[in-house]
Amino acid sequence: MTVFMQILGSTKESLRKILVRGEFDEYLDDSEMHCTVRMAEMLDKYTKLLQPSSDESAKDKFLMEEIAVLEETKLIGLPNFLPRTAFLTILQRKLKKISGTPIELVEEVWNYIENVVVRVVIFHSEGYLQLQNSFRRASHNLILKMRDRSVDRVKEMVEMEKLADYTCDPEYMSSWNSLMAQQDSFITAIKRVSLGYAKEFDINGYGEVEIGHLKDYLLIAEQLST
Repeated sequence: MTVFMQILGSTKESLRKILVRGEFDEYLDDSEMHCTVRMAEMLDKYTKLLQPSSDESAKDKFLMEEIAVLEETKLIGLPNFLPRTAFLTILQRKLKKISGTPIELVEEVWNYIENVVVRVVIFHSEGYLQLQNSFRRASHNLILKMRDRSVDRVKEMVEMEKLADYTCDPEYMSSWNSLMAQQDSFITAIKRVSLGYAKEFDINGYGEVEIGHLKDYLLIAEQLST
């Protein structure tokens, strides 16, 4: 029992250091055990994966998905107003495209944590094969439960986002103000396409988009850009 408690205590302290405090002095030459850095890299990777799915693919036919939804719902007619039904339809489509990415991130993080935990357990229980096997099984079962719980929670959050028409993002208003400041220039650029001017428009904070096709949907584009 004494050996068991010593191994458990040493393992817990090592895991606190590398998983919580971000210290890796016990594994200086093993980059895979530099946990906070590796998990930050995972988060950064999946953040980048979200961008092409939600933004880049829409730049060639900018606003056409939104225009199609408005035409389908036949709710066009109120100036400077995007009907809630159309907004939720667009939101749900966009979220559906990327809904699998957060789940993949959660699964990858927990798989990584499991590998780290097992390696730490094996290190501290070296020479006690029977205890190693017991610790390994216990670690696997515990992390499996935590992973399933996390996946379920993420799925719930994604489904909730599909139904919500508001945001808690503190940067939303600054982004909105920045985009609205470009509204007049955007509409003017669309009007000038018919005169032979550029068919691209650079939206600050979003990037360059194609606008040539919007000259035939000017009124709707004005509605969507408000």
